Formats: sequence, structure tokens, C-alpha cells
Amino acid sequence: MKKRIISVMMAAGIAAALITGCSSSEAETTAAATEAATEAAAEGEAEAAEEPAGEPAEAGVIWYNFADTFIANARQCLNNVAKADGTIVISDADSQNDIATQDNNLNNFITQKPKYLVINNINNPAADQIAATCTENGIVPIFANTTSPTDAAYEANPDLWYVSSVSEQSGENMGNQIVEYFNTHENWDRNGNGKVDFILLQGMQTFSDTINRSSYSLATIEAAGYELGSNIGGDDVTGVKGGDSINGVLCNFSRSEAQTNVEALIANYGDDIDCILADNDDEALGAIAALQAHGYFTDDSNFIPVVGVDATVAGCEAINNGTLLGTSLNNPVKLAKSVYKLMYLLEKGEEVTTESIGIDGVAVEGHKILIDYIPITAENVDEASYDINDTSF
Repeated sequence: MKKRIISVMMAAGIAAALITGCSSSEAETTAAATEAATEAAAEGEAEAAEEPAGEPAEAGVIWYNFADTFIANARQCLNNVAKADGTIVISDADSQNDIATQDNNLNNFITQKPKYLVINNINNPAADQIAATCTENGIVPIFANTTSPTDAAYEANPDLWYVSSVSEQSGENMGNQIVEYFNTHENWDRNGNGKVDFILLQGMQTFSDTINRSSYSLATIEAAGYELGSNIGGDDVTGVKGGDSINGVLCNFSRSEAQTNVEALIANYGDDIDCILADNDDEALGAIAALQAHGYFTDDSNFIPVVGVDATVAGCEAINNGTLLGTSLNNPVKLAKSVYKLMYLLEKGEEVTTESIGIDGVAVEGHKILIDYIPITAENVDEASYDINDTSF
């Protein structure tokens, strides 16, 4: 751009010099030169106006596991939106569900110093320290789809943000779907002991979604008047309250781990399983595969209600074929767009509010952006649709 401006100035200067003391023919020539110089200047100004105001802001994104179905969809959508808009450029990393790998990813981004760091954190005890480290390095920390840092962390780090679905809702949805099944099926008590004997398939032990999906689902079943029996494969519980930490069968949100664990439990407790509560659809599908391998789901007499979370495509297919009782829509598109819109608004210097985020079912409370779950059953499975290629926000 500087070379263009210098050239234009030189042309204009030469034209001015030629006008002084020249013949009429020379004047015509120099007038043409002046006009050309003026046009060149105007063209240069127009081109300068078309150039972007500045470079896009950089954002690092650390996902807990690229292989997770929900995370894969959220990641793809976030990358699509960023590429289409151009205000933020995304670099992401896979922690492969391993804290040491996440720490390495975190250190790499701290060294690179992007303006924003989105972290799908699995090292929950270290959340406050991660936020502090980002702040010390001039990076805006955004915790996404994970356990929130403490209230003290928000006070100490004024640029700290949190974007996640409301995990309590997913647990309540799971419990309500089981209660509805029990209320409409007199033969739900498979061993006749008058109690709900269940398998609780959990994600990560200290993850808030795991804790809330487990505790709120069981508390909802109890609140409906059903007595809890055996927590098959885990610690027996009674009088559950939302937020209680409960030990079930740890499957790390993995379909294969869930299938292996349920197959082992069926061998010893096949006649006692009244329902299976899975922390996500992948685990639920693993449980269903294990049950089918042992002859379940051939008719109503050997149907065991299984519920999950996420409303993935495969999960919804299982609802349609009658094996998965229900799930909850944890919309990866809304998560991705909420994260991007947050960075976009911060980059533009605009206030972050429910209205400025502008996504249905998403609310802003202080520095927390909260996304509603939608219960999904055979009656409304068509509502569990989203397009990860939709780049509007």
C-alpha cells in the first residue's frame, strides 16, 4: 500500500512541474498526466477501503475427545462458523480423554498466546488454576461443556466465561422418562421385589454432567414414589438428592466400554435389571447392543428401558426402532454457536446478554451461558434435528 501511495504522489508532483512554463501541447499532455494521477489516487483509496480492518482474532480450542459423537459435531460446527465468518480463526487440539495430553495441549496454547482459549476441561480440580494461568498470560478463558470453575475464580478472573448445557435438566429428563414407562407398564418390576433395580452407566467420575445426570435421574424416580433397589455394579443408594456423587459403572462416555460392562453384569444380574440409565447415547447404545446379544428386545416381555443423553443421530435411530426409550437433546450446534457468538461479541466490544447471543433456548446469567435440554422420545424424535453445516449465528 505504501508503494502505491508514493507512486501516486510522484506522478502528481511530476504533472505539477510540467505545467509550469510549458507549451500548449505540453500543457495538454501534463493535464492528462494530472488526471491519470488523480484517477490512480482514487483507485488506491478505493482498494484501501476494501481491505479488512485488521487480522482475525486467534482462538485455541481444546476438546476432551474428538472421537466423542457430540464433541465431533460441536467441533465441526464451530470450525464451519469460524471459517464462514472470519472474525475469529480457530486452532483446535484433541486431549484424547487424557489429562496429561490436555495439560500438554494447554501448555502449547499458553505458549502461543491466542486471544481466547476454549477448554472442554476434564481436569476438574484444576479448573480454577487453568483460569488463573490464562488470565496471567493475557488470554480470555472460556470453559465449554464441562464443570464450571468456582465462584471465586470468576471474582479473581473478570474475563472468565462458561458455556454449557444445564446438566440438571438432562438428569431430570432421564428420570421422568423411566417414571413414565413404569407408570404405564405394570410388569416393569422384573424380579418382583417392589424396588427399582438399575444399572447406572457413568461418564467421567468428577464431571458435573456425570454427577448431575446420575443424581437427578435417581432423585426424580424416588420423588415419583418408586423405591430404589440395587445399583447393579455400583454402590447402593437411597434418599438421593440432586448433586449427590454416586458410584455407578464408569464407562467414560464410551459405547464399547458400556457394552463390555453391561455384558458382564447381565451374566449375573440379568433377571434383576429394571432399567439402565446411561450418561450419553453412546453408552446407552453399548448397553442395548449387550442386551440384544443376550436375547432382549424381541418383544414387550423382555424389554428393558434404557435412557441416554445427547439425541445423537444413532440415538434417535434407536428410538425409532424401539430399543432406546428416550434421550435429551444436547444440541452441539447451539453449543458451538454460543461459544463463537460469545467471542464475536467480545471482539466487537458488545455486551453479552441473552438478547445479543440471540439463540433460542440459550440464556446468559452473568458470565455463564446456559443451554436448555429438550427431552426426546418416540413422540417428538423429529425435533431432535440440527445442521452442523449451518453457519448462521
